[in-house]
Amino acid sequence: MARIIHFLCVVHFTFANTSHSVHEKPQAFLQPIRKDKATNLYYSPLSIGVNMLNGTYYKSYNINLAIDLGGSAPLLLTCAAAAKSRSYHPIKCGSSRCKQAKPILSPVPPILQRSHISKSGGLWSTYSTSSPCRSAPGQKSFSTSFTEHPIKIRLLRDTVSLVYTDNGFTVIGGEIDLQMTIACTDVNVDPLFKSFPSIVVGTLGLPKTFMALPSQAVSFYKLPSKVALCLPSPNSGDPSGSGALFIGGSTYFMALYLEDVSKIFASTPLLPSDPSRGEYFIGVKSIQISEKTIPFIKKSTKICNLTPYTVLHSTIYKALDLAFAGKAKMANAPAVKPFGSCFSSKGLGKLMMGSRVPVINLVLNGGAKWRIYRSNSLIKVSKNVVCLGFVDGCMDMKRAMVIGGFQMEDNLVEFDLKASKFSFSASLLLINSSCSQSRHF
Repeated sequence: MARIIHFLCVVHFTFANTSHSVHEKPQAFLQPIRKDKATNLYYSPLSIGVNMLNGTYYKSYNINLAIDLGGSAPLLLTCAAAAKSRSYHPIKCGSSRCKQAKPILSPVPPILQRSHISKSGGLWSTYSTSSPCRSAPGQKSFSTSFTEHPIKIRLLRDTVSLVYTDNGFTVIGGEIDLQMTIACTDVNVDPLFKSFPSIVVGTLGLPKTFMALPSQAVSFYKLPSKVALCLPSPNSGDPSGSGALFIGGSTYFMALYLEDVSKIFASTPLLPSDPSRGEYFIGVKSIQISEKTIPFIKKSTKICNLTPYTVLHSTIYKALDLAFAGKAKMANAPAVKPFGSCFSSKGLGKLMMGSRVPVINLVLNGGAKWRIYRSNSLIKVSKNVVCLGFVDGCMDMKRAMVIGGFQMEDNLVEFDLKASKFSFSASLLLINSSCSQSRHF
């Protein structure tokens, strides 16, 4: 099994080599999401700024940014990466745009402490921290899921090229260039940031804040204030392994499925949260496995794609582990860290959709159920062994549950920022579709 780096809260994209006027009306912006197998990190390639060659300006250069649902930082690059563009402009302190970028005024502790990392073999964790406002010119402070200590950033303006769709299904018109506020930070400000995965040079934060890329993008065209993710998985059957990030979308069509996927959404309210931290919370009332109901402690549930697998408070995890093992009709296998229960996968098939694996139902506020089927509950760790893809978060975990990236793969999830509503599909594999088959560019 690939090693997962310790700080981790399919679509075919064929880009046209064109840019389009801001006068055109997109239905939604649509960026590819890819998954790095070595780190379990979800990231998106993005074009920012312009560069120069032999005295001639040419198209913006491409970078990879980690998708971050758990940080309030806007589009955040290392300053070295931002400086490669010849078109960026610093934003002065005291300007209206700088004032709108509200700083974070008090530190916030990480939800999973270092003790949890060492106990689980250094395979997973998630951080959500913030820092005091700095008085240095041109600097602000924001939270990010990748930094443990206070971090300061500089605000810039530059061109960001976004792929768009005009029908919710295909993207054939290339990209639209938008002038956006972005941020950069020096990698020397935090030891963890020095260890940023080499595949990315920053983060693409998706919070409900004025500075976030989604908020800026939808404001240009008065699109719905919605963000939707379809995270790719190895089960998609597509070697490119691409998913999709929708910004401003309202209809979602997937290959081989003739209906708008939003018509089969279930929904639950988003819980109030500190906007300076950029996190998303929902209320989970209980977990059901067959006729077995596992009550929930009165703590909130966070959605964080940077956590590779869903992490549960120890009391909930032990009850889930016991109930799942009791209902699963599979032979036990030796445990593989960081997982507690593993089974023989013989006879399950590639998608693990057989009747021998119980469905896990998260019963949410409002009565909706998030059904976690076999492809999102069992992780393949070797040729003939699968493990229950949930992790024990220990007794002092501050949340009841942190829903991780694996449980969201090949599910379409939508954050309606105006209505404060979270919507989700069941596994797209059940309707013979997947994230990796949804768009052709």
